[in-house]
Amino acid sequence: MVYSDACVFPYPSGDTSVRRFALEAGYLGFDSIVCADGKGGVSGEFYGVRVYRALQLRQKNQNDLVKAMRKCRFKPDIILVSAGDATFNRAALSTGGVGILRGIHDAGSRAFDDVCGIKAAENSVAVDIDLSAIICRRGNPRQKALESFGEILKFQRKFGFPVSITSGASSYIHMRSVDEIISLCGIFGMEEDEVKAALGSVDAIINSPPIIEVLDEAIDEVIPE
Repeated sequence: MVYSDACVFPYPSGDTSVRRFALEAGYLGFDSIVCADGKGGVSGEFYGVRVYRALQLRQKNQNDLVKAMRKCRFKPDIILVSAGDATFNRAALSTGGVGILRGIHDAGSRAFDDVCGIKAAENSVAVDIDLSAIICRRGNPRQKALESFGEILKFQRKFGFPVSITSGASSYIHMRSVDEIISLCGIFGMEEDEVKAALGSVDAIINSPPIIEVLDEAIDEVIPE
């Protein structure tokens, strides 16, 4: 299985270069990383680690989301969308081309429901578990993130949608090894085989039908010519 860190933030969004992230990822047991630097970045292979470039979007309604996808000046390997309220999340999970829904743990207790779970499963959109909320937070914020991840896990077991796992690192020192990730995910009840499947989700998403073909369909549906 191909293991991926589903989102890191290299320079200029963070303080670490793409190459340094790739070097660290290989040392930690990863085969690939997804880089979201806000500038398009680079894709390729460095030190034996595949680097995918992501388009990360933070729009809060579906029309703006699709417009931003259309205006993107580079061809992303994968599209990441920041979660909002339940209405937006349902729409985002139904929008062609979206690969991963990120930040559910910061979107509120009712931001993900059964309808979201169904749509995520139907459209094979991964719901992200961002371990930076465990690694970098303390006290009540950390506890809320753990509770949110536990809820995501319950929905995943019920509906079968993919889950991705990210370090959310903006510096290579915040990355964690595969073994450490298995231990961290065990805190909120994720089994080892579930963690390994989640670490392999990026490869499955990127090797599904090309983003541009699905995106064109979504644009035609949401913004008729």
